Amino acid sequence: MKIQLNKSNATKAELRSRTENHSMSEDTPVLPVHQGQAIMDPLPIAAPSPRQVLRICLNMKYLIDKIIPTVFDVEQVTRRHSRILNEKVIMLAYDACGGKKSDKKSVQKYRSVLLFCLLKVSVWYEDLSFKELHNAELYELRSVACQHLCRVIIEREEVVDLQFLFMEMLLRRYVINENDEDSEPASVLEMAADIHSTIVIGSSGFQRCLKWLWRGWIIQSREEPTVFVRDKTIASMSFKSHFSPERIKTPMYQNILQVMFSIIFLILYTGVVNDKDSIHVAPIDGKEWLFYLFTLGYIIDEISKLYYIGSAYLSFWNAFNDTLYTIICASLCFRILSVSPIRTGRESEYWDVMSYRILSCAAPFVWSRLLLYLESVPFVGVMLVVLKHMMTESIVFFFLLFLMIIGFLQGFVGLDSSDGKNEITGEIMNNLIITILGSGSFDIFKKFAPPYAAILYYGYYFIVSVILLNILIALYANAYDKVVDNAGDEYMALMCQKTLRFIRAPDEDVYVAPLNIIELFIHPILMLLPKREAIKLSRVIMTILYCPMLIFVAAREVREARRIQYNRIKRLEDDANESDEAWNLRDGFVDSINDMLTTDNAAGIQETQAKNGRSLRLQREAEKADPNFRVSKEWFETVKKSVQPVAEGYSSGIGWELFDLYNQVQERNTQSEKKIDELTTAVNKLAESIKELNLGNHSS
Repeated sequence: MKIQLNKSNATKAELRSRTENHSMSEDTPVLPVHQGQAIMDPLPIAAPSPRQVLRICLNMKYLIDKIIPTVFDVEQVTRRHSRILNEKVIMLAYDACGGKKSDKKSVQKYRSVLLFCLLKVSVWYEDLSFKELHNAELYELRSVACQHLCRVIIEREEVVDLQFLFMEMLLRRYVINENDEDSEPASVLEMAADIHSTIVIGSSGFQRCLKWLWRGWIIQSREEPTVFVRDKTIASMSFKSHFSPERIKTPMYQNILQVMFSIIFLILYTGVVNDKDSIHVAPIDGKEWLFYLFTLGYIIDEISKLYYIGSAYLSFWNAFNDTLYTIICASLCFRILSVSPIRTGRESEYWDVMSYRILSCAAPFVWSRLLLYLESVPFVGVMLVVLKHMMTESIVFFFLLFLMIIGFLQGFVGLDSSDGKNEITGEIMNNLIITILGSGSFDIFKKFAPPYAAILYYGYYFIVSVILLNILIALYANAYDKVVDNAGDEYMALMCQKTLRFIRAPDEDVYVAPLNIIELFIHPILMLLPKREAIKLSRVIMTILYCPMLIFVAAREVREARRIQYNRIKRLEDDANESDEAWNLRDGFVDSINDMLTTDNAAGIQETQAKNGRSLRLQREAEKADPNFRVSKEWFETVKKSVQPVAEGYSSGIGWELFDLYNQVQERNTQSEKKIDELTTAVNKLAESIKELNLGNHSS
């Protein structure tokens, strides 16, 4: 006899009910959805107040403190169907949000902030691990538990209510009151990227949300750029509805434009730096001005994003790009000086040569800059993550190296000035630097302040070449192993940060650099016009600028809209049937190139249904060719009985490994209790019989 898991059954019933209600909701279209029909707009749910968010966070911290009382093995916490973060704990996390259970809106209002609170508590634990080093391991485990619980809830909500997960739990920005001060609004998407939570970022629901953002299926609202809404045109078959500059807000299309402009920037740079063939100063031509305008556009873009996003925008690539732009600006200053009528102590040719020499030093930066826009390619992305971690780890090395150089340099300068003269300080400095590269020389110290200078240099050479360089190698190896062992999650985290770079800075009209220079010039004009006229003029300008790109966008999205309409007819999510899997004879979508310019999707739907029906018919005929081929129904029943009780063990918290043993013990316990009850009943009857017999004897 199996044990009765009443709470588990109730939980499953609740999930099944929520799933059925969602799948049959009014928002799920039976017929293809046309332009103007709202799908997955923000739910009419009021956000909890900052104080209420704080209370939910405190409840979550209390829950995590209790279920992680000591240091467990991390694998026991993060494994799927964990015995520690079991079904009961997940339901307790839901219940910790409060709300009236009989009122769906009340429950959703507070559960919408659940993921945000879990990540906030995770940050609290990380802070505690730095402050209380004696309990750092416990706090780090609790932080990991918060993130893993967040991942489990994301994957659970993905199959229950995708709209609620995307619009309310992941993309909506919430505010928490900490130390009597309200924080800046932040979403789960942003928090997970900022704390580099690969556990959360690697969850299927999170990645799915990122994919929809990357494709532009979820976009920033024009009325309120900090709010995200579902794009209403993705299922439209109208070419005109997709031929809109609003679609340039899509991160994928912005990335394509950035790659194109980067290639043009590289071509312009090559033309400018390799075009000089005379010692005479040539005037600045159109090609050179265009190159400098590109640079100006990129600088404006960097400043704008840093202003809107803040410190969260700062990264390795910002420092890299800023170095490149600084070199180009320095070159431009000398170039202008060479062609200007301003009189200086040097000839114009001198400043012209300086300009080209400085600009030539930017070549490695210009070419390496392409990697920034190719990071969406998995191999390039992983290698860039490795490079970033190596640069981070090398900070320790360069800090130690700086201290060593300063210390030994001061000693050598003291030796040089001991006789009242500073004669070879420059040579010593140069020798100390090239020693790092393995080219140091002992010759300079043979006749310099013997034997003190030689002793100092021997010590410096040993520390740098034997100790510090080996530390650097070990740090680089550790960074490489750390990233490569977790390459998949690291790549997903990189793509998350890349997507957020496009959507974090609110912008009603997207002018991809260097086209933002045009925006800079027309902005005063737009400010003078009425709002409606300004929007109309801006759309006309953007349509002209992006016309070639918009043709590609519209053609691609009209083709994609056919599959989306087919999915909605089948009551599937928009991203279903993207590939035709070999093991599923009912999936996939037949998209004929001949029908690309038509607005009728009936042919594609009919071809898909005919293809699937033909595949099923051929498969059945092949299976029926030999009457002895098919397996019996008993085989399927045997397979079901052979499955380990993973779900039951997870729900009970016992674990699937011990669940059968626990069932046997429970069954034996039940049988023992039954026998004891039967024996007790028999003894009671016997006692009654003896009592009646004694009463009869006394009466006689």
